[in-house]
Amino acid sequence: MKYLVTSTWKHSTKIDEEQQRAYMSVFKNLNVHENIIWFRIDEQTHGSVAIYPSKEAYLEFKDANAMQRGISNELGITMTYEVEGETFAELQEL
Repeated sequence: MKYLVTSTWKHSTKIDEEQQRAYMSVFKNLNVHENIIWFRIDEQTHGSVAIYPSKEAYLEFKDANAMQRGISNELGITMTYEVEGETFAELQEL
């Protein structure tokens, strides 16, 4: 089963999309996720959906990612919501 994590993030200033895309490349280079999608909620808030191949992969990444979350806080980006869980149905597989 895949494992999904969705969260929302509040920025202290208006979101700079180009800067955020560059920041996302760090995650691509880690090669842990099946996909990550960031979307705009408003000028200072974005949402995130991260797809992992398994819960175990997520837990390993979460431990290693603690530093990255600290960097987000230093940049004035604060997580306001997070929920996670294993998948049980996917439209593309039906």
